[in-house]
Amino acid sequence: MEGQVILEISDFFKFFFINPKLIFGYLNDVFEKKYNSMIYIEEIENGFLFVFKDFESLKIRAKPLIKSDFKEIKSDNTSESSFFKKFFIPKEKFPEEGVKLYVKIISGDNSKIIPLIKNFIHSINQNVKIEIDDEQNLFFKIQDFDDIKRYANSLMNRYYKT
Repeated sequence: MEGQVILEISDFFKFFFINPKLIFGYLNDVFEKKYNSMIYIEEIENGFLFVFKDFESLKIRAKPLIKSDFKEIKSDNTSESSFFKKFFIPKEKFPEEGVKLYVKIISGDNSKIIPLIKNFIHSINQNVKIEIDDEQNLFFKIQDFDDIKRYANSLMNRYYKT
């Protein structure tokens, strides 16, 4: 079995989450109880670490999203709507110029990880531009809030209901 896969994602907090400690605590609890510690999320300055048990765990969590993953959380479903409002920024606070994010591969096989991450990002929005530097770290830009909402809805549809 291959070793842990660790990804660092930076420049994420201030543009997406209202209270990252709460969302990460919740997700870590779900991962531990339902997914046999498949993943752990750890907060770092202006970002976070995703720690996967192994490459197979990353493949499961980073599988491309499908249309049903984006199902909008309706405001009449109070628990799900409350979840979104509690953790994610409102549309009016998203920067007009978009947000550039950085994914650094701390451990794991870059040649296997890069295609997975690219496919996952493009499953949210096919138009997101992804750049890869010499060390095969990724940079990509989220241009509008709807991409954040689709991602947030996918989180809730994949984890919150499990």
